Amino acid sequence: MKIVPGAGDYKKADAELKVYGYFKDDLEALLKALEPDSARHIKPQLKDLKNGLRFLNKQGTWYSFLKLDEKQKTTAESFRKFGAALAKEADAVSAKNVVVLMPAAEKVTPDDAAAALTEGIVLGMYTYDELKTSDKNNGPGLKSIAVYTCGKTRISQKAIDRAQRVSEATNEARRLADAPSNLMTPAIFARIVTGKAKKEGIRVKVLERPVLEKAGWGAFLGVARGSYEPPKVVILEYHGGKGQKKHVIVGKGITFDSGGISIKPSSGMEEMKFDMAGAAAVAMTVILAARLKIPVNLAAVIPLTENMPGGKAQKPGDVVKTLSGKTVEIISTDAEGRLILADALYYAVKTFKPESIIDLATLTGACVVALGSEASGIMGTGDGLIDEIIEAGERSGDRLWKLPLWDDYKDLLKSDVADIRNSGSRWAGAIQGGIFLKEFVGDARWAHVDIAGTAYLERPKAYFKKGATGAGVRFLIKFFEEQ
Repeated sequence: MKIVPGAGDYKKADAELKVYGYFKDDLEALLKALEPDSARHIKPQLKDLKNGLRFLNKQGTWYSFLKLDEKQKTTAESFRKFGAALAKEADAVSAKNVVVLMPAAEKVTPDDAAAALTEGIVLGMYTYDELKTSDKNNGPGLKSIAVYTCGKTRISQKAIDRAQRVSEATNEARRLADAPSNLMTPAIFARIVTGKAKKEGIRVKVLERPVLEKAGWGAFLGVARGSYEPPKVVILEYHGGKGQKKHVIVGKGITFDSGGISIKPSSGMEEMKFDMAGAAAVAMTVILAARLKIPVNLAAVIPLTENMPGGKAQKPGDVVKTLSGKTVEIISTDAEGRLILADALYYAVKTFKPESIIDLATLTGACVVALGSEASGIMGTGDGLIDEIIEAGERSGDRLWKLPLWDDYKDLLKSDVADIRNSGSRWAGAIQGGIFLKEFVGDARWAHVDIAGTAYLERPKAYFKKGATGAGVRFLIKFFEEQ
C-alpha cells in the first residue's frame, strides 16, 4: 500500500473513496473546502450527526465525512483515530484507491498530522487471520492513499514513510505476539527474529542451554526446567552510531505462561501466549532502528522460554542461584518473568556496560489493576531517563505513568533463606517487580516498563483490534531517535 502526499486539486483527484475530516466545532471550514452544491447538500445532514456521513454520488464515487475532536483539543492522537476510521470506511466500500483531506489543526503541524494519520491507517488495518481457512481477508485491499491538507502546505513524503515503517514494525511485533504458542516456541521466535535481523545487517547471537548452564543463568534455567521446549537467549546488536556508547533493551520472552507449579486458573489461560510481547517489541525495535538507519548503537537481550508444570519444574520453596551470584527463594513459580529478566539484565549490564538499559515486560497483573490498558507503568533508577521515555511516549501515542521505586518497598521481598524472594504480599505488586529487578542492574541507568495492561486488549480500542498491540515499539524508537 502506498501512502503519498496529494498532488494537484483534491477535488479533481480520482479515487473510489474520498474522505473528508472536519472538527466537530468547525463545520464551516469543511464546507468552504467543498464545491458549493455539495456543501449545501450535506450541511443539514452533518450538523447533528455523532460521527459522520457516507454516501455514493451519481458518478459512482463514495464520499465519507468523518468528525474529529474540537479544534482546540485536537492532537496527533486525534489524527491516529481519524486514520483508523478512514481504514474502516475504505474496507466498508471495498475501496482500493482513496483520497483524504485533513483539516488544518492549530496545535499539530501538517507533517505530524499526516504521520499520525498514516499510523492510524496502518495500525487500524492490521488483522491476524493467517490460520483461518474461511472468512479470511484475501482481497487486494487498499492500494493507494493520497493525503491532502487544507491550505497550500505541502506534506512531506519523508514524514509519511517514517510513520508507515514504524507502524508496519509495530504490526510485525503484534503478529509475533498473536501467534499461538505452539507456533511461536522459543526456537521458532528465535528463527523468525534472527532471520529478520540478518536481512538488516544486524549482528546475531543465540545462546543455547549448554552455554547458559556453564555461564550460570540459574534463575532463567529454573523457569525453563518444566518445559519440553529448549530455552534460547537471542542477542541482537545494531551499530548505527559513532563511538562505543551503547543502549540496551531487554524483553521478557515467556512464549507461554501456565504459571508453572503455581498454575493459573484455566479461564483465560489461552491469553498467556502474549507473555512474550515484551520480547516481540524489543526485537522489532532493533530491527526498525536498522531499517530507519538511526544513528545509535543498540543491543537487545531476549530470554525465551515457556513456563510449564513439568516433572522437572521448579517448586515453591526452591532456591536458585542467579547469574549475578545472588540467591532467590521461589515463593511463586508464576512470578517467573522477573527471574528470567534478572539474569538477562545482569548479563546486559556486564557485557555491554550500557549508556542506558530499558526492559519491557508483561510482568504483573497488579499493573493492569493500577493503570488498566490506558498506560504502561514505568520505574527505574534514572529519573532523567524515565522522564525522557515518558515524553517519547506522549509523542508516539504510547502513554506511560511513573511509579515509585523507594527502598521502603524492599522489606516486601525479604527472605529467611536466600538473598531475596521472587514474590511478596499482595500489596504494591507492580512495584515489587521493579524492586526485584533493581537488584540485578547495579549502578546502571535503568528503566523498567510493565506493559501487562497495554500489550494486549480484550476488546477493540481506537486503532487497535482485540489482541496484541505491539506496545513499546513506537515509544522506544522515538526515544532512540532523540539520543
